[in-house]
Amino acid sequence: MSADRAVVALGNPYRRDDGVGPALLARLRDRDLPSVDCLDLGDAGFDLVHVVMDYEGVVIVDAVDFGGDAGEIDVFDPADATEMVDRRGTHATDLFELFELGDGLAETETAIRVVGIQPAETGFGEGLSPAIAERAPAALDALERALQCV
Repeated sequence: MSADRAVVALGNPYRRDDGVGPALLARLRDRDLPSVDCLDLGDAGFDLVHVVMDYEGVVIVDAVDFGGDAGEIDVFDPADATEMVDRRGTHATDLFELFELGDGLAETETAIRVVGIQPAETGFGEGLSPAIAERAPAALDALERALQCV
Protein backbone atom coordinates (compact mmCIF):
# COMPACT_ATOMS: atom_id res chain seq x y z
CA MET A 1 0.00 0.00 0.00
CA SER A 2 1.59 3.24 -1.11
CA ALA A 3 -1.48 5.48 -1.28
CA ASP A 4 -4.57 6.36 0.75
CA ARG A 5 -6.96 5.54 -2.12
CA ALA A 6 -7.23 2.61 -4.51
CA VAL A 7 -9.05 1.49 -7.62
CA VAL A 8 -9.79 -2.23 -7.40
CA ALA A 9 -10.63 -4.06 -10.61
CA LEU A 10 -12.59 -7.30 -10.44
CA GLY A 11 -13.30 -9.67 -13.30
CA ASN A 12 -12.04 -12.39 -15.58
CA PRO A 13 -10.55 -11.23 -18.90
CA TYR A 14 -11.23 -14.70 -20.37
CA ARG A 15 -15.00 -14.18 -19.99
CA ARG A 16 -15.43 -11.30 -22.49
CA ASP A 17 -17.11 -8.32 -20.76
CA ASP A 18 -16.44 -9.78 -17.33
CA GLY A 19 -12.91 -8.49 -17.97
CA VAL A 20 -14.00 -4.85 -18.20
CA GLY A 21 -12.61 -4.08 -14.72
CA PRO A 22 -9.04 -5.19 -15.50
CA ALA A 23 -9.24 -3.61 -18.99
CA LEU A 24 -10.24 -0.23 -17.55
CA LEU A 25 -7.61 -0.48 -14.83
CA ALA A 26 -4.89 -0.97 -17.46
CA ARG A 27 -6.04 2.23 -19.20
CA LEU A 28 -6.33 4.08 -15.90
CA ARG A 29 -2.69 3.30 -15.10
CA ASP A 30 -1.74 5.41 -18.15
CA ARG A 31 -3.31 8.48 -16.54
CA ASP A 32 -1.39 10.46 -13.96
CA LEU A 33 -3.30 9.79 -10.74
CA PRO A 34 -1.20 10.67 -7.70
CA SER A 35 -1.85 8.86 -4.44
CA VAL A 36 -3.93 6.10 -6.05
CA ASP A 37 -3.02 2.40 -6.05
CA CYS A 38 -4.37 0.41 -9.02
CA LEU A 39 -5.09 -3.19 -8.01
CA ASP A 40 -6.29 -6.03 -10.24
CA LEU A 41 -7.83 -8.62 -7.90
CA GLY A 42 -9.44 -10.77 -10.60
CA ASP A 43 -11.99 -12.94 -8.81
CA ALA A 44 -11.02 -11.60 -5.39
CA GLY A 45 -13.40 -13.37 -3.06
CA PHE A 46 -12.95 -12.30 0.51
CA ASP A 47 -9.50 -10.84 -0.25
CA LEU A 48 -11.46 -7.77 -1.30
CA VAL A 49 -12.61 -7.16 2.26
CA HIS A 50 -9.03 -7.16 3.54
CA VAL A 51 -7.77 -4.88 0.77
CA VAL A 52 -10.56 -2.37 1.29
CA MET A 53 -9.73 -1.99 4.96
CA ASP A 54 -6.19 -0.84 4.08
CA TYR A 55 -7.40 2.37 2.39
CA GLU A 56 -9.32 5.52 3.24
CA GLY A 57 -11.14 5.36 -0.07
CA VAL A 58 -11.70 2.62 -2.65
CA VAL A 59 -13.41 2.53 -6.03
CA ILE A 60 -14.32 -0.98 -7.21
CA VAL A 61 -14.81 -1.45 -10.95
CA ASP A 62 -16.54 -4.55 -12.30
CA ALA A 63 -19.08 -5.84 -14.78
CA VAL A 64 -22.38 -5.74 -12.91
CA ASP A 65 -25.64 -7.06 -14.33
CA PHE A 66 -28.10 -4.53 -12.97
CA GLY A 67 -30.56 -4.95 -15.84
CA GLY A 68 -29.40 -1.92 -17.83
CA ASP A 69 -28.44 -1.55 -21.47
CA ALA A 70 -25.11 -3.02 -22.56
CA GLY A 71 -22.36 -0.59 -21.64
CA GLU A 72 -24.51 1.39 -19.23
CA ILE A 73 -22.54 2.66 -16.25
CA ASP A 74 -23.94 2.77 -12.72
CA VAL A 75 -21.95 4.28 -9.86
CA PHE A 76 -23.27 3.34 -6.44
CA ASP A 77 -22.43 2.93 -2.76
CA PRO A 78 -22.29 -0.65 -1.41
CA ALA A 79 -24.94 0.36 1.14
CA ASP A 80 -27.30 0.87 -1.81
CA ALA A 81 -26.53 -2.56 -3.25
CA THR A 82 -29.39 -4.21 -1.37
CA GLU A 83 -31.81 -2.30 -3.62
CA MET A 84 -30.12 -3.87 -6.66
CA VAL A 85 -29.98 -7.45 -5.36
CA ASP A 86 -33.38 -8.43 -6.70
CA ARG A 87 -32.43 -7.12 -10.16
CA ARG A 88 -29.06 -8.84 -10.40
CA GLY A 89 -28.23 -11.49 -12.94
CA THR A 90 -26.01 -14.50 -12.45
CA HIS A 91 -22.82 -12.58 -13.22
CA ALA A 92 -23.34 -10.07 -10.41
CA THR A 93 -23.74 -12.69 -7.72
CA ASP A 94 -20.11 -12.67 -6.57
CA LEU A 95 -19.87 -8.92 -5.98
CA PHE A 96 -23.27 -8.67 -4.29
CA GLU A 97 -22.57 -11.74 -2.14
CA LEU A 98 -19.37 -10.08 -0.97
CA PHE A 99 -21.42 -7.06 0.10
CA GLU A 100 -23.93 -9.30 1.87
CA LEU A 101 -21.59 -11.88 3.41
CA GLY A 102 -18.69 -9.52 4.00
CA ASP A 103 -21.17 -7.21 5.75
CA GLY A 104 -18.12 -5.15 6.67
CA LEU A 105 -17.74 -3.59 3.22
CA ALA A 106 -20.79 -1.42 3.56
CA GLU A 107 -20.09 -0.66 7.20
CA THR A 108 -16.32 -0.11 7.12
CA GLU A 109 -14.89 3.35 7.68
CA THR A 110 -13.41 3.16 4.20
CA ALA A 111 -15.30 5.28 1.67
CA ILE A 112 -16.34 2.91 -1.12
CA ARG A 113 -17.93 3.49 -4.50
CA VAL A 114 -18.64 0.85 -7.12
CA VAL A 115 -18.45 1.60 -10.82
CA GLY A 116 -20.53 -1.12 -12.46
CA ILE A 117 -20.68 -1.61 -16.21
CA GLN A 118 -23.60 -3.58 -17.63
CA PRO A 119 -22.04 -6.44 -19.63
CA ALA A 120 -23.26 -7.57 -23.03
CA GLU A 121 -21.37 -10.89 -23.23
CA THR A 122 -19.82 -12.93 -20.41
CA GLY A 123 -19.23 -16.24 -22.18
CA PHE A 124 -15.77 -17.66 -22.72
CA GLY A 125 -13.54 -15.59 -24.97
CA GLU A 126 -11.09 -12.72 -24.84
CA GLY A 127 -11.68 -9.06 -25.53
CA LEU A 128 -14.55 -6.76 -24.72
CA SER A 129 -17.70 -6.72 -26.81
CA PRO A 130 -18.07 -3.71 -29.13
CA ALA A 131 -20.75 -2.17 -26.89
CA ILE A 132 -18.47 -2.23 -23.86
CA ALA A 133 -15.32 -1.18 -25.73
CA GLU A 134 -17.22 1.82 -27.11
CA ARG A 135 -18.19 2.93 -23.59
CA ALA A 136 -14.66 2.53 -22.14
CA PRO A 137 -13.80 6.27 -22.28
CA ALA A 138 -17.01 7.17 -20.42
CA ALA A 139 -16.33 4.44 -17.86
CA LEU A 140 -12.81 5.82 -17.28
CA ASP A 141 -14.29 9.27 -16.71
CA ALA A 142 -16.79 7.77 -14.25
CA LEU A 143 -13.90 6.07 -12.43
CA GLU A 144 -12.04 9.35 -12.06
CA ARG A 145 -15.16 11.14 -10.81
CA ALA A 146 -15.78 8.35 -8.30
CA LEU A 147 -12.21 8.68 -7.05
CA GLN A 148 -12.92 12.33 -6.24
CA CYS A 149 -15.76 11.17 -3.97
CA VAL A 150 -13.76 8.73 -1.85
